[in-house]
Amino acid sequence: YLNNNNKMATTTPKDFTHLSAASIQTIAEAFGFVISDDVAKAFAPDVEYRLRDIIQEALKCTKRSRRNVLTTEDINAALRIRMCEPLYGFPSNMPSQEFVKVKGTNDVFYTYDEELDVNKLLSEPLPPPSIAINVVPHWLAIDGVQPLIPENPSLDSQIYYQERAKEREETLAKAKAKKPTVTGPPPLPSATEGGEKGGDEAGEKKEGDAQQHLQQQQQKEQGKFAPVVQHVLSRELQVYFDRITALLRGGGGANDEERGLLNAAIGTLQTDAGLANLIPYFAKFISTEVQTNLRNLRKLLAMMRAIEALVQNPTANLELYLHQLMPSVLTCIVAKRLSENPEKDNHWQLRVLASKTVAEICECYGEEYATLQPRVTATLQKGLKATQSPLPTIFGALVGLSSLGPRVIETVVCPELDRIVQRAEDILSNTEKSILALGNKNEQNLTEEERTSREEKMYERLCAEKVLEAVELATDVLHERELADQREEAKRSALQNRVERMLARVRETKRAEAEQATRRPSAGALPPIIKEALKDEAKETTKRMLEAAVKKEEEEEKEEDIQEGEPVLEKATKARGAKSSTAAEKKKKEAEEDKKKAEAEAATAASKKRKAKSKSPTPPPPKAGGRSSRRAVSKPPEEEVKPPPAKRSR
Repeated sequence: YLNNNNKMATTTPKDFTHLSAASIQTIAEAFGFVISDDVAKAFAPDVEYRLRDIIQEALKCTKRSRRNVLTTEDINAALRIRMCEPLYGFPSNMPSQEFVKVKGTNDVFYTYDEELDVNKLLSEPLPPPSIAINVVPHWLAIDGVQPLIPENPSLDSQIYYQERAKEREETLAKAKAKKPTVTGPPPLPSATEGGEKGGDEAGEKKEGDAQQHLQQQQQKEQGKFAPVVQHVLSRELQVYFDRITALLRGGGGANDEERGLLNAAIGTLQTDAGLANLIPYFAKFISTEVQTNLRNLRKLLAMMRAIEALVQNPTANLELYLHQLMPSVLTCIVAKRLSENPEKDNHWQLRVLASKTVAEICECYGEEYATLQPRVTATLQKGLKATQSPLPTIFGALVGLSSLGPRVIETVVCPELDRIVQRAEDILSNTEKSILALGNKNEQNLTEEERTSREEKMYERLCAEKVLEAVELATDVLHERELADQREEAKRSALQNRVERMLARVRETKRAEAEQATRRPSAGALPPIIKEALKDEAKETTKRMLEAAVKKEEEEEKEEDIQEGEPVLEKATKARGAKSSTAAEKKKKEAEEDKKKAEAEAATAASKKRKAKSKSPTPPPPKAGGRSSRRAVSKPPEEEVKPPPAKRSR
């Protein structure tokens, strides 16, 4: 428990002393255990703790439900929260019950339970079956008469429920009158309190119980049983069932005069949404009619159409009645003879219709019953594999197995096709010879035996032809599956080729974009490798341009040196020619020569300085910035501004 400060409060066994040990012993005895006082005292605190916990949870549920009264639903909710089994049989809308004290005790009570007669309950009519929530129309009155259906109020039903309520009140009154006390036996009822009336009713009840017991003994002696309880149908459903069954029995009439009515009846079976109560009756009717009319082709066709309509009805559920319908349908597939005159009647149509019905049943209910289609396949396989099976049975088995799908044909029919085809061809060749032998004679000259044998041979030939048609049908189903597989394969390959072409186109566009990017580089879009290559190429071009400029400057300097050296040579020759002059002149000339030498040296120094100045400084490497960088690299160097030549001294 939590105290006011939301802290866990310590509890001791002394806090739980409201539940006595005697109550614990009583509860244990109710479950068949006998415990001592010490054990009961030890269990009492824990039991009271559990009760307090459940009651607190129930009060929480009451508060959340915005109610002020604690109900049994709150107790059950608290038990479910505590992962306990709820208490059944005590709904919240149940009237208050009076507890009767057990004789000889002070604190043990019980509730009075009414004794019910099982035979009486079994003889009562069953309640209407529960159906899904939907809108169902019904007749309030027909020709001024109200039909006795559950939807309409019935006077008999009201009287019945009133009598039941009165009986219950009487039994409760008797239980109260017989309530014992602790001091002594229960008091006798007085005349003023209706004791005489109660005594008379008790005496009448005892006489009625004695008579009922005597009747039960007589029934046991005579070997009689309680009447069978039948399902209650409304008047409209009974009339509908009678009309439909009458049309199905007629089979459309001998001359098809009731063909339109039969088609309309089968149409209602296929679309009517209120046939839930009639399905068991229809299943029983169809199975009985098929068993008793195996030679009436009209009735059998009508029954197969009715089964097909019920299977196609989305609101009709035949799961519980397949054990009655499937034998009838399989009989119409593999039976040897299904009409009075099989040579002239088209019983092959009946076999094909029954095969389609079997396929629809397996498709609708195959998921709920996994053994349905294997059992049907095994039944048809027996008729197909038997060596002495008649040809109509083989035809029905082939058509039925073909309707179940190509896989069944591959596993069951294909291994037997060669034998069946060989047998049909042998019968065709033999019957052809015998018919030709009998055909040479005139019909008037044929005896009765010869005519019958001729008709039998013609029927055998017809059966063999029908079997070959069934074989062709099975092969066509397989061929259609192969064609479907081929179409699927072609679609798959076409889709794959289309995807490959799209991928190739995407690759080509990406390659073209990459090539275009390398042709027209941009600083933000080129990869780093291409940027480095462009930088290296720009460096090489600037280096070549600088080398060419240096070579050109060296050639120009050589030409200038040659032009400056010509007057110096002339003066030197003149000086050598004037050696024969006088010494004064010689000294003078030497001084002049020294001066000239100094000037020459100054000139050479000046030329060297000009060379150093004429050499242009190395430009920075151009950035890979597109056309602007290339234009900056390819710009020719500016022409050097030469200084004026120095004046020569005399």
